[in-house]
Amino acid sequence: MSQKKSQKKGKVVFFRYFFFGTIVLYLLIRFAPMVMSSAAETEVVRYGSIQILHPMTCYIIRNEKLVKSNQEGEIKYFAQEGERVKKGYKIAEIYKDAVDDATRKKLEVINQRIENLNENKETLFERDIEKLDGEIHKTISQLKEYNEKGDLLKVEELKRELTNKLDKKRIIAGDKSFAGKNLEALKQEQQQLEKKINNSISWMISPEPGIVSYQIDGYESILNSSNMATLEYEKIRKIEPQITDLRVQKVIRGQPLFKIVDNNTWYMVTWLDKGLLDQYKVGRSVEFKFPQGQVKGQIFKIIENDNNVAILFKMDEHIDDFQKLRSVDLEAIVLNYEGLKVPKDSILEKDGKKGVLVLDINRYATFKPVKVKGYDETSAIVHSNIFYEKEGDQQKAVDTIKLYDEIVKNPSRVKEGQMIY
Repeated sequence: MSQKKSQKKGKVVFFRYFFFGTIVLYLLIRFAPMVMSSAAETEVVRYGSIQILHPMTCYIIRNEKLVKSNQEGEIKYFAQEGERVKKGYKIAEIYKDAVDDATRKKLEVINQRIENLNENKETLFERDIEKLDGEIHKTISQLKEYNEKGDLLKVEELKRELTNKLDKKRIIAGDKSFAGKNLEALKQEQQQLEKKINNSISWMISPEPGIVSYQIDGYESILNSSNMATLEYEKIRKIEPQITDLRVQKVIRGQPLFKIVDNNTWYMVTWLDKGLLDQYKVGRSVEFKFPQGQVKGQIFKIIENDNNVAILFKMDEHIDDFQKLRSVDLEAIVLNYEGLKVPKDSILEKDGKKGVLVLDINRYATFKPVKVKGYDETSAIVHSNIFYEKEGDQQKAVDTIKLYDEIVKNPSRVKEGQMIY
């Protein structure tokens, strides 16, 4: 009897364990995907960009025209370093023979008299003397004032000013014939004085429009557009510019005076490892981060050598003091992708097509194809809404992800159709 009870009790225990085991197994099968999916990270898709930056040393190539003196004499400059000038602009004057100040002041008075006659202002000539007298008295008063203050620099300046005004008055008052001369006679005398002055002066003008520079470094005949395709890295990397400032007080015939630099088009060359070549295509735009600011350029030419690749960039934007640069260390934005930004690891392949897992309204993971524009180590930029792919002879529109879609960041841990909690 006791044996039958024992057997019956054993069956009850067995069925009890079997029942609970079945329930546990069901729960494991039912909720295991939920537990696993809860570990799946997701991300909301937003617009972004990826920039591919390459640090590089670039060598500046310019078209420059060196202008030399055509005579000997004292020189006076009329343009600043780095100033933009047009063709024919007067950069400097060279004085072959000394022209006395009296001649210059006399021409100034005649010019003023001619102007008065042209405007029918006869009485203004006499008023000039009265005006000069007033200016002279004012200058004398200022001279006394600054002399008492002990300002010697101002005193010297006022002395020179007073001398000039007295000389001018002496010319006007001393040559009474000015007042009685007619316009024609004054013009003849004006021409004679101008000829005398001009014969003693040589104008040095700009042969081309561009940037004025008084600094040369010895590489003007090497780093220019006519031979930039033949430049060799081993020679160029040893460049050590020796800057010479051409500005002086006196010059001789044939002496370099200044150069005019073409600022509309200039070039840069750099040498890169061949492994980077796939990111450079002729005609592609590139942005350069100079210390002075960001400038756009274009890949003009690619020259493959045995050990490296020479990249020539064409530039058409101005940058401050570029006429002084010969080499510069900078960063180049070689590629700039814009669009929807997703984690690079979120992209998987299905049937040979790239895509991501997007959560639908019920949070089920659904495969959506994507078209990648570009990527870096961590992220990728893809098209939004639709993209086109070739199917036979036709272009087929493909539905893809949209802004604010929620995607799975680690698709290797999730199956398509799985619910993500």
